[in-house]
Amino acid sequence: MKLRMPRYFDAFRCAAGACPDTCCRDWEVALDEDALRNYRQLEGPLGAAVRAAMAERDGETVLALRGGLCPLLDTDGLCRIQRTLGEAHLCRACVQHPRFAEEYGALQEWCLSLACPETARLLLAETEPMTFPEAVSDEPVHGCNDLDARLFYALLTARRTAFTLAQDRSAPWQTRLARVLDLAAAWQRALDQHRLSRLDAVTARFAAGRFPPAAPGTRPEYARRLLARLEELEPINDAWAALLGTALAEETPAGDFALEAEQLLVYGLYRYWLKAVTDRRLLPRVQLSALLALWGRALAQGRSRAVQIDRIHRLSRAVEHSPENLETVLRWCETDPDFSPAALTAAAW
Repeated sequence: MKLRMPRYFDAFRCAAGACPDTCCRDWEVALDEDALRNYRQLEGPLGAAVRAAMAERDGETVLALRGGLCPLLDTDGLCRIQRTLGEAHLCRACVQHPRFAEEYGALQEWCLSLACPETARLLLAETEPMTFPEAVSDEPVHGCNDLDARLFYALLTARRTAFTLAQDRSAPWQTRLARVLDLAAAWQRALDQHRLSRLDAVTARFAAGRFPPAAPGTRPEYARRLLARLEELEPINDAWAALLGTALAEETPAGDFALEAEQLLVYGLYRYWLKAVTDRRLLPRVQLSALLALWGRALAQGRSRAVQIDRIHRLSRAVEHSPENLETVLRWCETDPDFSPAALTAAAW
């Protein structure tokens, strides 16, 4: 199995009790079969506490929240299971988070979720163009995932071109964003017309620097309008609703956020681009990647790094980790003029 991951992946260390926004809040943890079997046999007061916390949700057994927190979280922010029994007794979700993998045949692409404050810190600390080192594991290939191999390899090539366009620091940030969106739009037209034979030629044209006409003019008010649209999503908690209200009431301070916006855009392209192999829904996912950068800029530009980390990881929680909100944003990207590639480019002031 080939493994791929962002450069900072191995630098991740859970902040545990020092985390400013624990992942044991707001999310109910689904228990895998091994953990469920072990917890049902666990003796003593801890075993009784774990079983008392279990609940059924849509065919899964979860640890039900109490007061918005995992009931096994101690007041010092540490997990009673890990403290008493060690990490080996945690369920798979708790061991891996915020790490997760997307599997494409013989390729596993690992990512760190931006919903974790430590991931946000690592990403925002990057100053060089992001790279994605590869390794090989002894893990057997689980299956082919019913991939269209021709489309998949064309998507891989196109994503490499998108990375290059996004990270071309000789061009202004707005121009880079426009080129990435134009590439995705040209691809989407070919996909919608079922003309897969054109895909490689589209990618080659952008890789050679043959771009559509210059991006539209800058419209800072578009960025504010996009930020206000976040109020239409289901709030994940009171803290997010309060943060968004504060951000909408304040003026965005001056500051250079192009480097951070680049990292956010590339994060989105890495995480979402290849998913189009299953449903050919490429352009909306690239628009989503652009939105992560644009919303991140509107929330974080000119603020302290601590505030940037807090706001961006909460943005990710609200958008990327709510299936309902994520689908709403993708639908906006497909149907709403406020989210068209031209409007998003104009918002990149």
